[in-house]
Amino acid sequence: MKLVSMGRITKLGVTNFWRNGWLSLVNTIILAMTLIVICIFVIFNLVIDSTTQNIKEKINVSVYLNDEASVEQINQLMDDIKKRLDVRDVEYVSKEEALARWRQLQITQNIKEQVSEEENPLPRSIEVKANNPESLDAIVESLNAENNQSLIRSISYQQNRDIIQRLINITKFSQRVGLVVSIIFVIISILVILNTVRLAVFTRKGEIEIMKIVGAKNSFIDFPFIVESTFIALFAATLATLLLWLGMHYITEATSRYLGEVSLNLESYFSSRVYLIFAAEFVLGSIISVGCTLVSIRRHLKI
Repeated sequence: MKLVSMGRITKLGVTNFWRNGWLSLVNTIILAMTLIVICIFVIFNLVIDSTTQNIKEKINVSVYLNDEASVEQINQLMDDIKKRLDVRDVEYVSKEEALARWRQLQITQNIKEQVSEEENPLPRSIEVKANNPESLDAIVESLNAENNQSLIRSISYQQNRDIIQRLINITKFSQRVGLVVSIIFVIISILVILNTVRLAVFTRKGEIEIMKIVGAKNSFIDFPFIVESTFIALFAATLATLLLWLGMHYITEATSRYLGEVSLNLESYFSSRVYLIFAAEFVLGSIISVGCTLVSIRRHLKI
């Protein structure tokens, strides 16, 4: 296609975009809403994955030791644990360290003063971190072996395991809900754009038939619609990115309030990747908008 012809049909596409102002506005808003929902779904998964990973890294097995256990026995037990390939880190917590942690707890001063250096009932312990949280069951099973019974007072793991399982269940449910909502909005967007293009084709059917009569190629007829759809995708991506950018501060505050230090800083994450996110939204919006346009043209004009 010649450069002059390209310029003309591009100008025609831009003219059609502004001439069909209300239809273009409806398409842009629907497509922007779809892109926002998809982005929120992706962002939500990032938050869930990041939070899950951070929580998993913090979850460990605390092995509380009997006061009668000797230093040699404790060192031998730690060496045996370190030999496991599924163990990432092993840390010994003395009575003094346990007392220091006790004093940092968010409890009343009266309760804190019940434990002192002279009267310290807090047990020594070994904290075991696994490479993969799924390996914790096997680690605990090995620690419960009969030859360790004289050393170990108790193992704190069941509560942590329940937390992991609940977190996994919530993650799976949230991902399914987000995926369903995203698919619904994509379908709504496709239906709206298909019907809008159908209406646009119907209103311009006379001039299109004249183009065909004088021998215009399919590409010459298609291209103004493609340009119009690309503009819709461009404005939709711009609107979606702007609204997400404005709302990211409040989303970050909400996730930090409920998830604390384990949450992902979404505001910083979004700001550092805003151009990449805009480009991804524009590409996705173009695929939806231009794809629907081509399907509708082929279907209703039989070209």
